[in-house]
Amino acid sequence: MGINLLYDHRNYLIKYGNIADRLRLALAGNDFSDEQLEELIQEVKQLQNKDGGISFSVQRGNPSSVKETAEILVLISKYKSKWPEVIDKMVKFLLSRQKNDGGFSETLKLDPYIEDKWGAIGRAWYPVAKSITWLTGKVLEALCAAECHDDERLRRARDFLLYNQYEDGHWPDYIGREESDPVATGNILLGLKAVGIESDNKVYQDGRAALLQHLKDSVKNRSTFDMADLTAVGKPTSDLEKDVLREGVELIIQSQNEDGGWAPLGSKKSDPELSSILTLVAKKVNKFT
Repeated sequence: MGINLLYDHRNYLIKYGNIADRLRLALAGNDFSDEQLEELIQEVKQLQNKDGGISFSVQRGNPSSVKETAEILVLISKYKSKWPEVIDKMVKFLLSRQKNDGGFSETLKLDPYIEDKWGAIGRAWYPVAKSITWLTGKVLEALCAAECHDDERLRRARDFLLYNQYEDGHWPDYIGREESDPVATGNILLGLKAVGIESDNKVYQDGRAALLQHLKDSVKNRSTFDMADLTAVGKPTSDLEKDVLREGVELIIQSQNEDGGWAPLGSKKSDPELSSILTLVAKKVNKFT
């Protein structure tokens, strides 16, 4: 059964969204012709630097970003047979950013770009030149989606995540940070699931339980931003879990702005990235509710 949003999200995202937002729109089941899909991949090619990575903030001329590359690779991996060269270059770039501990990091070149976009607070959860847990989760999901067969690299990334979980079930954003960050957990669970970690694995179970509790609190606080992690829960195994997913989807529906987009908590202005993510999340999770 489809999901009925209150307002037209498609026109909003086509008008205001970047290439990643429009790719999410296509993946959410909105009808895109072969010609429109070809236009999207041509835009991806224009954003792809010589090193194979996608430019930071998907803006031409910026240095390549592991985050942007991993996110877009997940979105276009289903088209590998049509666009193998683009995807292979992205995979090679991501593998080049793996550190000795198995995690993935951004280059020092991105430091001023991250600070310009998120301010000093960006360094608290998105530091450069350090292995980042949530970023490693994104990369692991992307590499598996692209059918990367470098098992040794995948294993190292998997083990980096398995052995750095905190007692509360969440992960720190990077090794050495004292507090865990619930926002990181969804990305990590998706990466672990993609690489083949079974649902009965203790690390996975503890992370999933911690995420469900966080999402339950977020629904109560009406934090639409956190609903981006609903897909990481997967298929519910109890009525209580099903209620969390159902209430999360309902929050997404009811918090949509009249322009078709969604705004972060505390803001009235719709944000294209959040809007495209929530559109895709609602589509995926609705089948479980």
